[in-house]
Amino acid sequence: MVLKSGNLQPVDRALGHSASRLIRHKREFNVSSILLSGGKGAEGSTRRLQSSLDRTSLLRLSPYSLGRKGPQEDPYGPGKGNTHLPELAKKGLVPFADIPGHPTTCDIASKEGSSTSGSYLPSRPGEATIGGVDPESDFLRSQGLSRAVVTTLKASRKKVTFNIYHKIWKKFVSFCGDNPPSQLNPNIFQILDFLQKGLELGLSTSTLKVQVSALGAFFDFPLADHRWVKRFISASSRIRPQVLRRTPTWDLTLVLDALSRPPFEPLESSNIKNLTLKTTLLIAVTTAKRLGELQAISIREPYMRILPDRIVLTLDPGFVPKVVSDFHRNQEITLPSFYENPSSNDEASWHLLDVRRVVLAYLQATEPWRIDHNLFIQFQGKNKGRKASKISIARWLKSAISTCYTLQGKEVPSSLKAHSTRAMSASWAERRGASLEQICKAATWASTSTFIKHYRLDLPSSQDLSFGRKVLQAVIPP
Repeated sequence: MVLKSGNLQPVDRALGHSASRLIRHKREFNVSSILLSGGKGAEGSTRRLQSSLDRTSLLRLSPYSLGRKGPQEDPYGPGKGNTHLPELAKKGLVPFADIPGHPTTCDIASKEGSSTSGSYLPSRPGEATIGGVDPESDFLRSQGLSRAVVTTLKASRKKVTFNIYHKIWKKFVSFCGDNPPSQLNPNIFQILDFLQKGLELGLSTSTLKVQVSALGAFFDFPLADHRWVKRFISASSRIRPQVLRRTPTWDLTLVLDALSRPPFEPLESSNIKNLTLKTTLLIAVTTAKRLGELQAISIREPYMRILPDRIVLTLDPGFVPKVVSDFHRNQEITLPSFYENPSSNDEASWHLLDVRRVVLAYLQATEPWRIDHNLFIQFQGKNKGRKASKISIARWLKSAISTCYTLQGKEVPSSLKAHSTRAMSASWAERRGASLEQICKAATWASTSTFIKHYRLDLPSSQDLSFGRKVLQAVIPP
């Protein structure tokens, strides 16, 4: 097939020599060899060129292709790199249908200058500033979005997530060194090398996944769906498999027993530090709540209701949970009484763990110097009476467990984590007959698989001994 040059506009001579440009003008163009090289092309496109090429036709590479320097630098050989998405024409030129409002090839060439072989022509308005304070916002603004829309889009992630993503992006930019990344044309080789460096430094698969999510957010590209990235993450899980801790790291029975003894009891003579530690740990293990939810507990009306047999709490409406849904935002937290009227010595001992009783004592002790309406407040220092941070609450939980071990003459576990209270609480509740539905409702897990896969602990049970004992009973004559 031969196209006559009558349909083409004269080339602007200001472009210079055409050998290094995006198009080349001759009298005749033999296009019989410019075909897509197998596989399915862009959605909705055909396998032949348009019947005519005029000045409004846009010649460009696929905008979804992650860029590289050029075919001469492809370590995999011609036609083998960047094959994760619809394949390109072997000549690197894919004619697209006329798109109203898009600049022509000549217009782009005159504005962009010489184009590197193997890169694609950006259809976005401009490049974001890599070194900006907020590169994601800069990038979104460079695409033509208003500041109001950018602010709304950024609200889709929590501030802590934004901070984590921003740190990862800064590390990635630093890793790239003299070859800074382009948010308009992400380089898959740079990204994989960055992930490889993290793997060699000992990062877990879950951490690598966070890095992929962060880079995908800044590149505005579904990086996790890239076939090489998916394969890399799959390989990392085999190279460094995740080890799930099924064995409890601390003994709940030992801790509860210590909370029933001095210096935690009697409450009237316990100092504010020990009262705070006991209150925090009892609420954590009886509710299976996250640190953020414990911090968001409010004592204002109507968010706290003190009833004869329980205290019902509702999270402050300004709190944004990890999962934003009506189920997570409108949850109620119930703190039950425990042997309110004991009739035996054992019941009297168990009543010392009555979380309702402990919370009322804590509220009374903190009332004279309380400033904020959050349940947990700082009990010393310049912020005394102010809302306790999640870091403080986590420290109190670990300190309470450590103190209980020390009081019982036991060695403090070396790998204590505040988050372990959720697994401990849910696992013991199941051991004592709570249904999976009750557990998931209390811990705000939408699926029982979350508990079974990530939180259920292998608690010791006499039933675990039955099989082995049955085998050993073979020595007993029938």
